[in-house]
Amino acid sequence: MAKVPKRIGHGEGGSRVPKLEQLFDGQIDDMSMLRDALIDLLKKLDADDGVTDEDYEAELTPDELDSQKSDS
Repeated sequence: MAKVPKRIGHGEGGSRVPKLEQLFDGQIDDMSMLRDALIDLLKKLDADDGVTDEDYEAELTPDELDSQKSDS
């Protein structure tokens, strides 16, 4: 998981200070991973014989992430 350091500076990087876009890219990766894990869990619930409701995936799947990773 991405960590947000105590010292970010102005986003220019250098001297062990990460660039802001690197921080945001890490956050996007984390959110994508959590979204995919949630969808997998919902699919398993739908496929489980012990669960009577079978539309968890259709009802609870989050929308696609609206942000894009930086091009650099």
